[in-house]
Amino acid sequence: MLNSLSAIRRSIHGNLPDDRPVKSITLVENISNCPQGFYPVSRTYDQDQDADLRESSIFKSSSARYLCLSKTEGLPNFVVSELLVINEKDFPPAGFSLLNRTSDSEQKAWKKKQLCYRLVNLKNTKSAVTDIIICSRLKKAPEGFIFAGELNGVTICYKMGNVQDSHSNTCQTPQIPNRPPRPAPPPPVGNPTYPNLQEDDHDYEILLPGYPQPRPPAPLPSTGPINSTQTMNSGSSNTAMEGVPFIINPKFLTSANASKVTLPVIKARSMQQLLKDYSYPFTIERQT
Repeated sequence: MLNSLSAIRRSIHGNLPDDRPVKSITLVENISNCPQGFYPVSRTYDQDQDADLRESSIFKSSSARYLCLSKTEGLPNFVVSELLVINEKDFPPAGFSLLNRTSDSEQKAWKKKQLCYRLVNLKNTKSAVTDIIICSRLKKAPEGFIFAGELNGVTICYKMGNVQDSHSNTCQTPQIPNRPPRPAPPPPVGNPTYPNLQEDDHDYEILLPGYPQPRPPAPLPSTGPINSTQTMNSGSSNTAMEGVPFIINPKFLTSANASKVTLPVIKARSMQQLLKDYSYPFTIERQT
């Protein structure tokens, strides 16, 4: 019983008119390659026949052509407002785009006719295309539809609908979510030199007031006339390393390893000794 009710609901839902505007159209050679978010116009409106838009030829049968529509994919806030069939050598009207290739095989759509469409912003229109049909026998648009043109022996028509409701639903201003609360500060670790920052927004650590402040550097001696460059490079400004305390982290100075901490002795060398020990003639490199 439940399965039959579900089937009835699905059947009713599938037969309800979909008045949402068409946002994008495309063309495929194989109907099974209809892109995700699109649905194919697979049957004709008047005869319920195969809605293949291929060109007929007495010498060779061309590949299939199926029109696919989407009401969810495409440019944001843009909808299809008009369709038009033109000759191959005609230029599309201003604002129209050509549907000139298949999306699955990148083949040319047709040789004698072309289908073009116009996209408009929802803000600039009150109506848009809500349905596209293909008629195999009718040579004019059925009631409620607009004639777009004939293409390879069939008639392409489209239906217009009011898009104000969909526009208001689509263009609602999204609500900005509230920011999550700031995390609580970590508990103090008892380090007197590097205190925790609590609620401050600084990205650096602040030394305690009792820590000795570095003395400003002495000004550079002037050996000639003072120019603007020397004025900018005078000792009135501190370098990036000024004020950084070079001390060992207290966590390494425990009673167990305090006696093991030793600093390397740097032996002073003259320029002659450095050239003698590290001289390299680059003989091999010059030969190659």
